[in-house]
Amino acid sequence: MGFLFGKKETVRAMAEVLGDGRALADKELGRVKYRNEWRGKEPLIEIGVRVQPEYEPAYEATMKAGISSSFLLMPGVQVQVTYDPSKKEHVELDDKLQAIVDRNPQLTHKE
Repeated sequence: MGFLFGKKETVRAMAEVLGDGRALADKELGRVKYRNEWRGKEPLIEIGVRVQPEYEPAYEATMKAGISSSFLLMPGVQVQVTYDPSKKEHVELDDKLQAIVDRNPQLTHKE
């Protein structure tokens, strides 16, 4: 019976963001339930990505990410994700904000 309660297998990979996280966050935060002070779990957005597994062909999927990271999720940005190999279409952001900025020089403003 241990297999029922075992840890899920997850795979880490790099992914290229396809959508505009800022626009999705604006749309989500415009909903009625966020108009007053919000107390609860961080809202999630779903954004398109192209996952690039190390030993498999790239594929497109939908990534869930917290709204606090949405300002970095612009088209072309590279992020690290995790997914269940049996459910490849469901991907989650698994990256620190500073790592995303360091990996994507297009996100920093140069004077």
